[in-house]
Amino acid sequence: MSLPRYIPAKYTKQLQDALTAAGVDFDPTLKPGSRLTHGVTHLGRTWELRYTLQHSGEALWKLMGAGPDYEWGPGRLTSECVEAITAPVEEPEPEPVDPHPDSPRTHLGFDVPEFVRAEWGSERAQWWCLGIATAVGKLPANRVR
Repeated sequence: MSLPRYIPAKYTKQLQDALTAAGVDFDPTLKPGSRLTHGVTHLGRTWELRYTLQHSGEALWKLMGAGPDYEWGPGRLTSECVEAITAPVEEPEPEPVDPHPDSPRTHLGFDVPEFVRAEWGSERAQWWCLGIATAVGKLPANRVR
């Protein structure tokens, strides 16, 4: 089986019709320097569709773009590619606000519990730190002389 050397016009038309029906602007010109790759931009994301071959009257594409989550190998149907391109953009969840920004998260390599962080300047926090230092052998009196 040999690799294709060009995209048959009916598959470019099929891709154009599917993208246009989904509300995506499609320019049928090929990516510069390629005879098999179309570029599409939708919702601020850029995609590349590389024609690989055809199966049962529909083109198979390698879809690349919009991050590593969409690095698909060859063999995705036109309809699957259109679904991925038109999928809504997921907004990242905001970082949770630290309720105790003035206290450290770790001490001597151990996570500081929230109840200790809440009372970081107190005697209770000092005793907790002393307990951790004792457990790991980092007391000031334990220095090698």
